[in-house]
Amino acid sequence: MEKARISSLQLFLLITGFLFGSTLILNPATGAKNDGWLAILISGAGGTLLLAVYASIALLNPSKTLVEILRHRFGRVIGNIIAVLYIWYFIHLASLALRNFGSFIVTTTYPKTPLEVIVGIFVLVVMYAVNSGVEVIGRASEILVPFVPVIAVIISLGILTVHDFTAFLPVLENGISPVIKASLNLLTFPFGETIVFLMIFPHLNKRENLKKVSTLSALSATGLFLFIFFRDITVLGSHLIYQATFVPHLTSVLIPGINLEPLFNVNLIIGGSIKVVICMYAAVNGLDQLIGANDYRKFTTAVATFCVVLSIWVYENIFEMFDWAENIWLYYSIPFQIVIPLMLLFLSLIKKGNPAHEKSIE
Repeated sequence: MEKARISSLQLFLLITGFLFGSTLILNPATGAKNDGWLAILISGAGGTLLLAVYASIALLNPSKTLVEILRHRFGRVIGNIIAVLYIWYFIHLASLALRNFGSFIVTTTYPKTPLEVIVGIFVLVVMYAVNSGVEVIGRASEILVPFVPVIAVIISLGILTVHDFTAFLPVLENGISPVIKASLNLLTFPFGETIVFLMIFPHLNKRENLKKVSTLSALSATGLFLFIFFRDITVLGSHLIYQATFVPHLTSVLIPGINLEPLFNVNLIIGGSIKVVICMYAAVNGLDQLIGANDYRKFTTAVATFCVVLSIWVYENIFEMFDWAENIWLYYSIPFQIVIPLMLLFLSLIKKGNPAHEKSIE
């Protein structure tokens, strides 16, 4: 494993930026229409618990990455099989985030530019960041991620005169079912995706801060999601927010006399790049630990190339992208985000006080 270390602030910013990620493009909370704020609150609470589970797994298995924990707790054979599945999951997640970013840029900003060109240029920057190491990634987050809430506030200030503060009423107009569905979707996208940080947690220089940092990150992202939701719904109304393709982008172009779309694109690039970088870094490090190559950079080019190809192939069009996020991702992700982590937590807890058993596994 890379020996570099990151600070608590850097981990906080990385998780927050990752959660922000491509949620601006595909926001499951809009499925609940004007009750989206309830879905955000419920999923935020669940996401905080999930991150606490992931942090607990890391603390019960100090200095071990997810791949090492899987082999340690499930045994080498079963652990390696599950590790391969997780590496695929990280690669798939990076590819989906690449496609989200590429589809948005092609649809809204550069309609005459081929998707392959947008994704290819973007992934070159990602490769450079991954090869630079986790310490450089952490330092970059200190510079870039603070712009995310600042830009969100700037866009909000520009539309203060256009609002309807009753747009989210009445509460539960369509019943509880849409809220529950949107909450579960938002729980797995993006909160559950932070399982990838089990490949990053061992780099934290102060392990005792891990749970605090994870909790604050989840709460901060939830607060930002709520802020953006109320901003968008008071401007667009519940019907338009449900029908629009890219809701926050639509809000950013409504300000009369000024074009704030570039600011929105900056936010998207920051969040999207952090998400893809973290997923790709986790994937190549997982491969390195699985094979024992002693240098994860050997896999970066191959994994990045595969991600580009997969991102272009995975959807026929933008409607399939939205359908996957809303109707399939939840069921696809549950084993990776909830079932296996809970099993790992259980095994780590019951074996915590048995040094002889721990030694025999080693």
